[in-house]
Amino acid sequence: MVLDRAHYQPPGRMVDVGSHRLHLYCIGKGSPTVVLEAAAPGWSIYWSLVQPEVAEVTRVCAYDRVGLGWSERGPLPRTGQRMADELHRLLERAGIAGPYILVGHSFGGFVARLYRQDHPNDVVSIVLVDAGHESQLRQAEFRAFVNAGKSLLPLFRAMTIVGMPRLSASFDHLPPLLAEHEHNVSEGVRSMLRAGWLRTSYPTTLTDESDALVDPLEQIRRVSSLGDLPLVVLTATGPVWWPDMPGAVNPVKFRKMWLDLQQDLTKLSSNSRQVFADQSSHFIPFDQPELVITAIRRLVETAHQKSTENR
Repeated sequence: MVLDRAHYQPPGRMVDVGSHRLHLYCIGKGSPTVVLEAAAPGWSIYWSLVQPEVAEVTRVCAYDRVGLGWSERGPLPRTGQRMADELHRLLERAGIAGPYILVGHSFGGFVARLYRQDHPNDVVSIVLVDAGHESQLRQAEFRAFVNAGKSLLPLFRAMTIVGMPRLSASFDHLPPLLAEHEHNVSEGVRSMLRAGWLRTSYPTTLTDESDALVDPLEQIRRVSSLGDLPLVVLTATGPVWWPDMPGAVNPVKFRKMWLDLQQDLTKLSSNSRQVFADQSSHFIPFDQPELVITAIRRLVETAHQKSTENR
């Protein structure tokens, strides 16, 4: 809504990447620079519990993909390669030079891996936060999960246009998924989250990314391994993986499938370790942000040690 945009100004800066502008928010000082890539339904504000803590040890940048948060809409289709290219132009035009530690949550893990494939010399380590796997759509339970969500998007968009979610939010009646996101954040962040969710472009953007999901999975399959790049795989193992899991999904089968895929991600690098978030849903940056913070800080220390050894 126009009033929301006027009231909630972007905390960072708008950077022209060609046909559109993306919102980039960087705080802290030092190197390497940590780049935060949000999950498919999220944007920079989804890192609000992580970014300030990481900024105490180095520079950390979060941004909004096309059509999310404060970023403008951009060209279609929303392929993984296009997103990785946009991230590169964003950092380049903003003057944010490497080396980088890439942190990708869920869908953001695909973007991080594609970026590293194109710019291997700029990336010193990666954190995959309950990240997606290229074989997930080959799994029946994951297909059921995705299809259930996609079927609701047209209804969500229609309801947003007529203002029904805004009315519900005014009475604090939110879907379980969104209500869980709000649980641990400040009132100020809560207001910005709601403003982002209630934008009429939000369900359209989710549809755009969902429609192109097959493409990044195919692109990732052609990506080589990470060699011995330091890699941390953070995996959600809390009692509930998704707060409002569709009824068509068997949660027991889904959990086994997801844990198997997460374990497989550790094979991307010969220098990997897996950390289990036993109190988290899929949204670890909200549920157990301290695990993400600790993983990043350790990789920053490792990068500093290597830099000192090479002098």
